[in-house]
Amino acid sequence: MFLSSAEHDFFIDVLNALLENDNDTIPEKIKEALTNYLPIADVQRMAILRLKDGDTFEGGYSVATKGYTPTLIPREGIKTPYVSKISKGQMVCHSGPISDVFTQDEIEMVGMQGIIAHCVLPITVRGKIWGAIASSRYKNHDTWAPVLLERLKALGQILAAAYERYQFWVSIETQNEQLESLSRHLMESQETERRLLSRELHDNYSQRLALLTIKANSVAEVVRESVKPEAIELLNTIQQLAKDMQSLSRSLHPAIIEDLGLNAALKAESRRIAQISELELQTMFADLPRLSNELSLNLYRVLQESLNNVVKHAQASAVFISLEIIKGQLNYQIVDDGIGCKACLEKNRGSIGLVSIRERVQLFNGTVTFISPDEGGFVVDIAIPSIEDHYE
Repeated sequence: MFLSSAEHDFFIDVLNALLENDNDTIPEKIKEALTNYLPIADVQRMAILRLKDGDTFEGGYSVATKGYTPTLIPREGIKTPYVSKISKGQMVCHSGPISDVFTQDEIEMVGMQGIIAHCVLPITVRGKIWGAIASSRYKNHDTWAPVLLERLKALGQILAAAYERYQFWVSIETQNEQLESLSRHLMESQETERRLLSRELHDNYSQRLALLTIKANSVAEVVRESVKPEAIELLNTIQQLAKDMQSLSRSLHPAIIEDLGLNAALKAESRRIAQISELELQTMFADLPRLSNELSLNLYRVLQESLNNVVKHAQASAVFISLEIIKGQLNYQIVDDGIGCKACLEKNRGSIGLVSIRERVQLFNGTVTFISPDEGGFVVDIAIPSIEDHYE
């Protein structure tokens, strides 16, 4: 039998709603579909239930017309007399007092008082019994028409497939959240280790180098003229080592971020790289509101990683760095004129350094795009939306 105009429109609307909307709206759309089909099927209550461990219906979705109560689904699920039939793919349709099928305790547990007809149809997903769609009448029951049962079963198949898609999406989201949490924890641990190492370098080794510098200077003043050049060279070497130690300590834990802000820290790191390499670095930083220390530190690490890649691999002569906020979005670009790494991007998602950059940006719901033009060069393009959420 052909679908009526109302049923045809209903099924089209259901399919469109489930396919066109975001995954997080699927539960709402399933309940909406069940609710809208109540008057079409002339039933007062409907539920979609998933079969668990072969003998229990676990929580799905249940709706009822005004004045009636949806199926009450306990957390531990529902065990019914006909689960064994459903698990074998057999439908159960009952007309008459619901007490003929359920005990009084079961009726009260799921709120089925007053039902005069009850029908449960098995649903198959990927060739296996997935669960069932249940319908109940409290009035106006004559019989369960075969054509209605076919329609209900079709609806159940659609909603069950959507339910599985939703559960799969939830599991992926949960895994992503766990991975993000792990990534954040690892980065926090790394920052803690860097901070401790920085403090050790500053409090211990830098002080010892300072004392060594004083002693070397004293020696240079009293040694014979014939060895004075070597003594002065040794003093200069120790002084340069002390400066390098201080620079390393600041790089491991950039206290400048907390003292002077992100822009000052990025400029200082750019000057440091320019001094130890042959790179020409240009910066264009807009005045920014004070950002959270967590975001500032991660943006600083992104610059460190990017410049480290440029120095080691890019064979570049110049780097341009820009940072600005436009319409609530932070835009951050690091561009070099080196040889690029298009092959690396095509083979995989990039080096460990690029993966680290991506993970840092994703901690703040941002996106990063790595671009390696055919003519050479490399671009790290970062966008972080709703930046006001990260203001101090």
